[in-house]
Amino acid sequence: MKMLDTTLIGVRWTLYDLVDRLYGTRINATLNELQIKGCMDFLDEGQSVWRMPGRRQGMFRAWSHIAKRNRRLRLHGLDVGEILTRTEQPEAAIDLVMNRLQIPETLWMDYFALELAKLHGWAGFVRWRSQAKGYYWQERNPADLVDFIAIRLVLSLPLIEEAGKEHRRDFRYPAWVRYLEAHPHEALLRHELHSGAILPDYAHRVEVVLDGADAAQIKTLCSEYEREKTAREAAMRALRLQELCERAGIPRAELAGKRSGTLRRMIEAVYSFRAHEGFVWTQALERTYIRDLLAKLAAHRTRTADAVRRPDEPHVNGGDIQALFCIDVRSERLRRQLEQLGHYETFGVAGFFGVPVNFIEFGKGHEAALCPAIVTPSNVALEMPHSHPSGGHGHEGHALFQLATEVVHDLKSTVLAPYITVEAVGLLFGFDMVGKTLAPAAYTRWRKTLDNGRQPTRLMIDKISKDDALDLIATLQDEMVVRAIDRHFGVKREAITTGMIRELREIALGHATRPSGFAQRFDLDTAAETLFLTSLRLEYGLNPDQARIQLEHLARIGFRIERQALLVDNLLKTIGLVDDFAKIVLVVGHGSSSQNNPYESALDCGACGGDRGLVNARIFAAMANRREVRDRLAERGIRIPDDTCFIPALHDTTTDETTLYDIEQLPPGRLTQVSRIQEDLAAAGRLCAQERCIELGETGVPSPESAAGRVKRHAMDWTQVRPEWGLSKNASFIIGSRSLTRALDLEGRAFLHSYDHRQDPSGELLVGILSGPLIVAQWINLEYYFSAVDNEVFGSGSKIYHNVVGRFGVMTGNVGDLRTGLPAQAVAKGDRPYHQPMRLITLIEAPLSCIQEALDKVFKVRELVKNGWVRLLVLDPETERVSLFEHGLWTAQPWPAGTDRSARVARPLGAKPARQHRKRAATLEESP
Repeated sequence: MKMLDTTLIGVRWTLYDLVDRLYGTRINATLNELQIKGCMDFLDEGQSVWRMPGRRQGMFRAWSHIAKRNRRLRLHGLDVGEILTRTEQPEAAIDLVMNRLQIPETLWMDYFALELAKLHGWAGFVRWRSQAKGYYWQERNPADLVDFIAIRLVLSLPLIEEAGKEHRRDFRYPAWVRYLEAHPHEALLRHELHSGAILPDYAHRVEVVLDGADAAQIKTLCSEYEREKTAREAAMRALRLQELCERAGIPRAELAGKRSGTLRRMIEAVYSFRAHEGFVWTQALERTYIRDLLAKLAAHRTRTADAVRRPDEPHVNGGDIQALFCIDVRSERLRRQLEQLGHYETFGVAGFFGVPVNFIEFGKGHEAALCPAIVTPSNVALEMPHSHPSGGHGHEGHALFQLATEVVHDLKSTVLAPYITVEAVGLLFGFDMVGKTLAPAAYTRWRKTLDNGRQPTRLMIDKISKDDALDLIATLQDEMVVRAIDRHFGVKREAITTGMIRELREIALGHATRPSGFAQRFDLDTAAETLFLTSLRLEYGLNPDQARIQLEHLARIGFRIERQALLVDNLLKTIGLVDDFAKIVLVVGHGSSSQNNPYESALDCGACGGDRGLVNARIFAAMANRREVRDRLAERGIRIPDDTCFIPALHDTTTDETTLYDIEQLPPGRLTQVSRIQEDLAAAGRLCAQERCIELGETGVPSPESAAGRVKRHAMDWTQVRPEWGLSKNASFIIGSRSLTRALDLEGRAFLHSYDHRQDPSGELLVGILSGPLIVAQWINLEYYFSAVDNEVFGSGSKIYHNVVGRFGVMTGNVGDLRTGLPAQAVAKGDRPYHQPMRLITLIEAPLSCIQEALDKVFKVRELVKNGWVRLLVLDPETERVSLFEHGLWTAQPWPAGTDRSARVARPLGAKPARQHRKRAATLEESP
């Protein structure tokens, strides 16, 4: 036992930490609760019906205006009004509190770090918001860590001062230093008593002696307590050491021998192992996985070599249809099953398909970035309806149900919900709940009969000309004028002419002068017309500055043809698909579907920013199908046949169903082939479902059909805490040709990215894979790693106790820190771990020298490899050697015993066995 060290004040303990530890108060808990409620009020993104006023002024100012009048704070004995009336600046408030507590300025940064760590989830979210460019809620209601710390310090000051009055102590920094130096024994006993670490049979004696405040008795009891606790801890450790030695086969006599030195060596071994215990198990898992992976690759190489040595066997064309899949580990199963069913050649690529874009969904007004977090999109794509909705029969049921659902949601959000929800929509809400609970599959089918399907849409991916952009802005401005006239004067559209509307618009923009024809027609005086024009400029945005901003926004919409060709060219060259195209090329994005699941986006595509990959697939397919794009690709050496069609698709990873999109744009002659593809995708999905049911622990699924029904029910059941395993058990990232792993069962644990080093003489394509997809995969790997290692600290605990907060996060219970990481249900099966925490094992099929050159160009990945966060394996197809980067060196890895080393045949390991040899892609300099 050690006395409390004064140097740890402000570094490890805040002032109120010491008050709690030595006097049994709950300042930290009270402070957390008050700050969490303030954060919930300010950071809310539409969940609460009653909004916090004044949020546009910033987090600290909005909170302080309410805190001055907050009765809840006064009930806690917190009158913060005296502090807040002295300043409205968060920096000044921080300075005031720190000086009032007399904390040395040299400790301020350490003290701030302690305060942020108290609620690291909330602090992390505020920090993210403050650095997220273009984030709507941050621009509307700004907040940063200075605000966060200021609020916490302002709340902590009266709590500390109130505790000082109650215990008749000075709890400022200098007083704490003096107290710990002058009364070390009393401080130690108080810490043991109130921290819960005290020996049970000493608790009463310690409490009595502390109440007596006799320094001599306190010192005597403290010395006795230290001896007793040390003796008990020593006895417990000796017993454990003895049990360990017995299991290790070391006799007790040898252990007790003074000359043998066995006891000292065992103690040193225990402490040495303890320092690296977790890492030892991690390394063992990694080595086992690497050994098994190499064994699979070696066995596959031998089988492939045997097939080549027997040319009399019938050749099966494996690529009548090509499919581009996301590198996601869940795509590995579908690719494997699809290839085994028929003549398919599959490729792996990051699921945004090389198209970073901000997307505006039809019916929504905000942009969603569909790309990895490390990429900032510069283009915007819009979703537009093929035709305007009509009020014909068939939409009435859908509209009615939609309206009723919105009413239910609004009522559930209001404080009056307990009184009126059941009476107002009880029948509808109750039926919805019963249906989702007792018969989710049948109920979902019934609800679909009320909805004739989502309105067909098309994507706007081409640039808008300047003239069209100006026309769009003018049309928008005219609409604003019409609405303003209706609102201000009650005049409807039929009473005004187009000339009046345009004249008012031109006057508001400064292109014309008053009086207007509208004012003359409706007898408006000069003051009324001026007020109306001012409203148009300020409230409705009819001014030159706003028009210029709108023009800049419209300029971001779509991609120029040259840009489209470049994006398609980069992706096709990266995966090695530069010639020998099939007549149909599927572009398969993926997403997940589940009910009542705040973590649904964690099951979607990480390469699409946690969204579905369908939009990116549709955009890429549309670009690749364009005649103008193909003409420019031909100039770059990639000639796509006229009869090749790219078809976007979406793989639902929960149900393993794959749906084709935009097939109405295909030539009629392809529909028969499309029907066969749909049947194959359905069959492959059922086989995947059967695999996944086994891992989910499902019973009573003897056939793929029954398994498919089971996983569909999981997607519809709102009581299901684990609709799918997601990316749990992810372990490796394999960069190479499909022939390297084709037909291998990688158990849905490998990210698969297609790459052919022969088509990348400069190494730039490999650099792109390392700097993008590999980093995203490593992020995902570490997210699962830390969530599995300590789910309560780095994960988010059980989903059962979660509550959604402000539509941006979850917390456990009604008041708590924002939870980070993944829930326990994503990494554990019951009380046993499911995900195996390993660092990402990356295998690259390319010459070692090429990989070393690529690493030199990518600093971030080079550091990840050197610091051990990525275990890098290189399979050199020229030498057939496997090298592992470890401890700063490249070491050769032996192929598993029993591998046929004579399997070195004419075709290198990375060659494509099912299709004819592809030509090397022409570089820009070689293009005609």
